[in-house]
Amino acid sequence: MAFHLRSTVCKLCAASRSATARSQSNMASSEIRKALHPTTSIRLLSAVSVHDAEDDNTDLIDYESPLQELFDRMEAGGPTALGTTEYVPARTKLLKCGVAEEDLRFTTTHYGRLMLAPHVHPNEHRVTLKVPVDKFPFATDTDTGRLELDILRHIVGPRLNDEHAELRLTSSVFGSRIENKRHLVSMLDRIILSSQRLASEIQNQQNAEEDKK
Repeated sequence: MAFHLRSTVCKLCAASRSATARSQSNMASSEIRKALHPTTSIRLLSAVSVHDAEDDNTDLIDYESPLQELFDRMEAGGPTALGTTEYVPARTKLLKCGVAEEDLRFTTTHYGRLMLAPHVHPNEHRVTLKVPVDKFPFATDTDTGRLELDILRHIVGPRLNDEHAELRLTSSVFGSRIENKRHLVSMLDRIILSSQRLASEIQNQQNAEEDKK
């Protein structure tokens, strides 16, 4: 009988302790909710923002850029760090044939790694060069210029696309795109210079024949 009474008292004590813990937890949760009320949070954030804005304004007033001297020279119109006072455009680099490098367009295609050896697509290193016809150093409004263009057309054949008015050259000789690019530039130089040389020789031959007559 005493044993049953003792166990009943222990159960009642445990139940009262759990109830007390739950009530304390609920009270703490309510206090947290009150502390985190939206109005209170907004007030706190606004106070912090105002304080930060005041600090930022103070920093901006006291801040001095290390590039202030450069900005002053820009507003005054020079001189620059190179000692110039006027804009000087970059020099256009020309090939041996007279075509500007900026007029060249190179295209390549990446095929990804193959499963079988040598794991590289045969056309992986192929490079295509495209040059507009109007960028050639030919004076097409003269007989010599038209002759040069006609000779070039005979040299390159269908590589001169009349529909798009551009010359397309392709190279896959080397196992490197850089080397194929250099090969195409060298090929373009030789084609144009050869066309000009042959046109000049034909003109000289025609002039010599007219002089004999």
